[in-house]
Amino acid sequence: MTIFSRPQCGLCDEAKESIASAVKRLPEFTYSEINILEPENQGWFDKYAYDVPVIHFQTAENEAVKKIMHRIHEQDVIDLVQKSMNITKYSQPT
Repeated sequence: MTIFSRPQCGLCDEAKESIASAVKRLPEFTYSEINILEPENQGWFDKYAYDVPVIHFQTAENEAVKKIMHRIHEQDVIDLVQKSMNITKYSQPT
């Protein structure tokens, strides 16, 4: 899972909190963050300048990337991971 974001983006901050909450409830998986304003990420800026936050999720290199954009909630992340990995159970919030 990768989140494309930028500094001083309220929706990005909310999305990161949603991912952090979802990670606590889901089987182990990793995610990374890409700041689209960094010079080396110009291609991502060109693609997502007006759409951040964007989450990419891919279970295998040869599979299509699944995306969610803009207002991203914890349940959105859980649903994306569950559907992509065929998971039916996850930890309930405490």
